[in-house]
Amino acid sequence: MIARVNICLPLYQPWRQLQHEVLNFDAEMVFWSCLFFLWLRVSSANAGEWSAKMPESVVGLSGSCVLIPCTFSYPANGKTYTEFTGIWYHEYSTVVYHTDTSKIIDSFKGRTSLIGDLHQNNCSLNISSLSNSDAGSFVFRIEIKDLNKYSYGEKVSISVKETPENPTVSVEEEVTSGKPVNATCAVSHSCPSDLPRVTWSHGGKQSSTSQPQNHGQWKLTYYSLTFTPSREDHNKLLICSAEFNGKNVTGHKTLKVKYPPYNVSVVTKPSVKENDSVELSCSSDSNPPANSYQWFSLNGTMLAKSPTYKLERVSRHTEAISCTAFNTEGKNCSGPQKMNVLYPPYNVSVVTKHSVKENDSVELSCSSDSNPPANSYQWFSLNGTMLAKSPTYKLERVSRHTEAISCTAFNTEGKNSSGPRKLNILYPPEIKSESSCMSKILTVCVCIVDSNPPSEVKWFGPDSSKSFSSTSIKQNESLTIFTLQGWLGFPETILCFANNSLGSSSLTLEAPQNGLIYIVVASAFAVVLVCILMCVVRRHWNRAVQQTVMKNKQTQMKTTQHKLDLENSKEEERSDGGFYTNSHVYVNSVGDKRLLSSDRALEDEVVYANT
Repeated sequence: MIARVNICLPLYQPWRQLQHEVLNFDAEMVFWSCLFFLWLRVSSANAGEWSAKMPESVVGLSGSCVLIPCTFSYPANGKTYTEFTGIWYHEYSTVVYHTDTSKIIDSFKGRTSLIGDLHQNNCSLNISSLSNSDAGSFVFRIEIKDLNKYSYGEKVSISVKETPENPTVSVEEEVTSGKPVNATCAVSHSCPSDLPRVTWSHGGKQSSTSQPQNHGQWKLTYYSLTFTPSREDHNKLLICSAEFNGKNVTGHKTLKVKYPPYNVSVVTKPSVKENDSVELSCSSDSNPPANSYQWFSLNGTMLAKSPTYKLERVSRHTEAISCTAFNTEGKNCSGPQKMNVLYPPYNVSVVTKHSVKENDSVELSCSSDSNPPANSYQWFSLNGTMLAKSPTYKLERVSRHTEAISCTAFNTEGKNSSGPRKLNILYPPEIKSESSCMSKILTVCVCIVDSNPPSEVKWFGPDSSKSFSSTSIKQNESLTIFTLQGWLGFPETILCFANNSLGSSSLTLEAPQNGLIYIVVASAFAVVLVCILMCVVRRHWNRAVQQTVMKNKQTQMKTTQHKLDLENSKEEERSDGGFYTNSHVYVNSVGDKRLLSSDRALEDEVVYANT
């Protein structure tokens, strides 16, 4: 009989508690009771009235919670029942949840809750603070007042993981720079009340949705709705991080970003010697790679369409060149690239102050245009003597007689020399001893002044308040000749006074008195008097001649009139006698001719007299 009990009990171990209640019965009664309940369960299950649905297994994260989704059914037979008692067992014997919390084992107290509503046939169980000891099988039992009590045969196996699963990141295979793109991060979890904290490596507006998966797992998805990739994101990881109670897991996806050419540049040798040839190439950062190129001069003229461009016989004056790179996403240009052309020194010159005072010191420097810059220098006097080997040269106590100096500049490509540089020495006026006065017809004084800057010269006679103006002729940069000339009244001595911004100087000159000038003046005066007398005499003579001519004219006019009167009388007598009726025409003609001849003779006499 005891053997029968041992056979029956393993068939349905959830009823161990019920076994203790019937131990007072004999063994045979227990055996038949066991068979009855076994038959009842099998018959109910076959009828489909007592059943439960739950996943076969659920994976939980250590330290988090786990949710066991569960629904059940029972044979209500059209009746309504209001009192339900739900019980969950761990390994068929340990009560982990009971409506009466006093019956829950201590290790599960406060960690289990029935999140489902038994009146709605929902028996879902939540277990928090999951640990490895919680792993195993769990079964559900329902007790319905006025109906029955039933332990469901379905079980769920819970396994505990120490590390959560990595998130899964999804994004388009290729994205375009500057255009928004959607990326998703899927995170699996088993505790909807304790969601993981999800962060992205890229900024953007985020949203999340949850949806159940098979086997009771849950899927949490975060969306980055405003993520805008840039060219800097190309080949970078888009990372999604999920934190589960201090445990971090990540998922990632490598971004493939398409963008137009950037960082376009002209690539060539670091340097090239003047008159050599050089090949240039156009480099760019782009995805996909650039597939065409154009080359331009500084003024915008297109030079070529090729990945490379060759320059023949470059010089220091070769202009900068730029290139443009194209791909399917656009184009971009490089900046102008100036060739680093190596050449020897050119435009070598001595550089110093614009001017320096006499007796001062001055430092000279040697300037040149060269590439690379000049690295050594030599200084030479006008006769070719080397003075120094240094970038600068110092002259002590310069004077107006300091000779011109030149320099030579050297670099790795060659050498070149400046022209002789004469210093601009400033000094006060010096009146040369060659200055003097001389007299012939005129008195001429010459004052020769040596100064820098040029001087202003004034002439003064014995009366120093009176000055004379003069003319000047510049002989060279520093020597000027000032000339003063005069007639009668020229002083016996005259002072030449010269001054500039640095000082002044003066020299008294003797003006010799020559008597020849007085003879010339007297002779000229006598000639003028004679001319005046001749003009007066001639004027009186002309007046007398004019009066005589006028008198002769009047006399002739009277004689002519008398003759005309006489002729007219004779004509009248003839007309009375019938003879010579037209003779008056002849007389008038003769008379007019005579009058005209007399008038012309008179005019000729007047003209002759005036002459």
